[in-house]
Amino acid sequence: MKTKWLLFLLLIPFFACTTQSTSPLSKAEKDKIQGEVKAAANEIRKACDEVNADALTGAILDSPDFLYMANGNSVSHKEFVEIVKPMFAEMKSQKITILDEQFAFPDNTSVLYVANYTDTVCYKDGRVTLDESGIWTMLFKNTDKGWKMAYGSETFITRPLLDKSTGGLNQMELVKQFAGTWKGEMGKDTSFAWSSNGVFKDNVLLFDLKMMVKGKLISEGKSTVVYDKRSGKFIETEQIKGTDPVVYAWWFTANNMINSVMIHDIANPEKAVMNATLEFGKDGTAKQVFYKRDKEVWSVKYNLQK
Repeated sequence: MKTKWLLFLLLIPFFACTTQSTSPLSKAEKDKIQGEVKAAANEIRKACDEVNADALTGAILDSPDFLYMANGNSVSHKEFVEIVKPMFAEMKSQKITILDEQFAFPDNTSVLYVANYTDTVCYKDGRVTLDESGIWTMLFKNTDKGWKMAYGSETFITRPLLDKSTGGLNQMELVKQFAGTWKGEMGKDTSFAWSSNGVFKDNVLLFDLKMMVKGKLISEGKSTVVYDKRSGKFIETEQIKGTDPVVYAWWFTANNMINSVMIHDIANPEKAVMNATLEFGKDGTAKQVFYKRDKEVWSVKYNLQK
């Protein structure tokens, strides 16, 4: 129903503004044109599925009037070409599924194509995302090189699927390594300790946090961890008394190794400016290393308290 209303609203300016006077198309003519435009739309979808930037840019109209919008952001022909190549370079493949499609004929030289779709995107770094509730609108113009997209618009909602960078590891089982009280020396006479039973209850894992100077407690807080099944990652909210809460995302990349980023970097962890790793040793130790732009800036070693 939403697509039909969108189609109706989009057609109003085309019918109102066109000054072209032509005879109405017959059903046979419309069927022929619809088949040609459908083939052109399928070529665009195929180019996206195969992450073929050259094929996609070759299917659009090279014109200063070209415009493409994605979730409210518009780009010109030049910007579209510049964006597509690096965007596709990050992808391994896509799978666009057309749920339904409609065609309308503003005049004899243009066709409006509207489709509902979903899109699964597999990235080279192992991420997988799903675009849902997608609406794809394309205006095709008839040129001496065939039907070309002169205008395009799409809206969609993206959510992460299971991140293949976790390598199929049993995240919930590995998290039991956190059980106990771990203490690390942060500097002269200063130590930090975190405690947990390593057990999730109602999908929540709790940590007690304590900062001490010369053995005296100077600050404390708690961390609440939940597991997001869709992304395969843990979401941790850390709250130290007197400070604003901080939210992280972390996950096991090996049986004893964790990677963590700030929550706003969860969709693109490889692009995070800051990240940290935590490696559990076999001798009751754990080492945490902090990085800025892939360069180590600080580390701390924790010992499991007896």
